[in-house]
Amino acid sequence: MHRQTEENRKRVLEAIPKTAPAAHEKDRRLLVFTLNRRKGEIINGHPSIDPANFAIEQMGIATGAYTAYFADDPRVLSSASLSYFDAVCFNNTVGMVTEDSALQQSLLAFVREGGGFAGIHAAAATFCEYPVYDQFPEFGRMLGGYENGGHPWKAHETITLTPEDAESPINAAFGGKDFEISDEVFQMLEHYSRDRLRVLLRINEEKTDFGEDRKILAERRADGDVAISWIRNEEKGRVFYTSLGHNEHVFWNTPVLSHILAGLQFAIGDLEADTTPRPKP
Repeated sequence: MHRQTEENRKRVLEAIPKTAPAAHEKDRRLLVFTLNRRKGEIINGHPSIDPANFAIEQMGIATGAYTAYFADDPRVLSSASLSYFDAVCFNNTVGMVTEDSALQQSLLAFVREGGGFAGIHAAAATFCEYPVYDQFPEFGRMLGGYENGGHPWKAHETITLTPEDAESPINAAFGGKDFEISDEVFQMLEHYSRDRLRVLLRINEEKTDFGEDRKILAERRADGDVAISWIRNEEKGRVFYTSLGHNEHVFWNTPVLSHILAGLQFAIGDLEADTTPRPKP
């Protein structure tokens, strides 16, 4: 695992929101899961995992919105373990974090029976691995899509994002205005459909380079629909996903942290937000 520097910890502490967007009626518990596996072997993941963990922990402490617990052992996904938590956050998990079908199904059951799920960046590259990319389709459908279309924009490049659902409390920090950020972009293919989710942030195709040299999926080039954040319901459960979070600096960006905090409170069940699917404006 990558160690976080004191300088980065200071940046995170200076950036985190100090108040939560929603009140909570009881103490909330958030499980943050970070395991990375490739071809059956545990690997080091994104360098942003540690600052993300720190930001998530400190936002909970500063606002009282939740207490975060951290794990990278897949046994924490058992029904007995999950019953202790209000929501689960997959922070930059990668690959087949477990092939145990009982653990896979207990995670789905937790969400479908009223729990919450939040995914950050590579959560969309979880339970899928080259060359199949869809080893656990129910997870991809629950999340809202799998990252299996490559990266048209690399981590060092600047993109412009549009808060598509400007009235959503999860987007409140952006004030309805487009903003620029540098981060790696995922393209969703399998299971992504606006019929099944409500997009919060998308790439602004007029302000971002969609040149012919970009490796953009034919589907995404045709509709210009590269979603970055969304919410949805999975039966009784609540799902929040953002593909932001490849780069460390995302976690000392105050508006983005406010967006993530609100998404976590939505997943936990304390923040109401409209999940009605709608087409791209």
